[in-house]
Amino acid sequence: MIHVNLPIDPRITRTRQRLIDAFNQLMHAKPFDEITVRDIARQAGVNRATFYAHFPDKHALLDAIMAISFADTLQRWLVGPLADPEIYLERLFLAITDQLTMFNGTKCQDTFSTFEAVIEVQIKAQVCKHIQTWFRQHMPAQILRYQPLELSAALVSWALYGAAQEWKTRARTQSPAAFGRQVIPLISAMVDRFTHER
Repeated sequence: MIHVNLPIDPRITRTRQRLIDAFNQLMHAKPFDEITVRDIARQAGVNRATFYAHFPDKHALLDAIMAISFADTLQRWLVGPLADPEIYLERLFLAITDQLTMFNGTKCQDTFSTFEAVIEVQIKAQVCKHIQTWFRQHMPAQILRYQPLELSAALVSWALYGAAQEWKTRARTQSPAAFGRQVIPLISAMVDRFTHER
């Protein structure tokens, strides 16, 4: 089968963006549980059928927003030279803490637990994918032959997310950078074991 990449109709892109923008505006006005598809469609200036042509429900829209938002956050943090594992891990950690504090000042902050699982899944998945790419670029070829790359990347992504959650749980008594200086060497030691021959 031949796959042809057809250009996306700009109207589709604009409508999706209007729905995302409408949802973001509503998140500042009311809790997630009170936002309806009708509210989102009305705010975006479209009908509900148009909404459903793009997303099956408001949870799918939230999932798309979380994916886009965290991809943007990663792009902001992962700049400059990243060959040093500690610098790379620190930037990933700071991107995660940045994302976890994104909802401060919104009505959805009160119902954060409602969609915290969506945020966690998006963060872990994107961080895991980034780490796999980093491993491929920085692991010697002979290690890549026998090292379980996907599992190793998953473990590192869980460690980073767990560290960010621990920072958040401690009521943010330290800056993310200060807390990161304590935990990144521990996670880096794990990465060091993954990237060297046994």
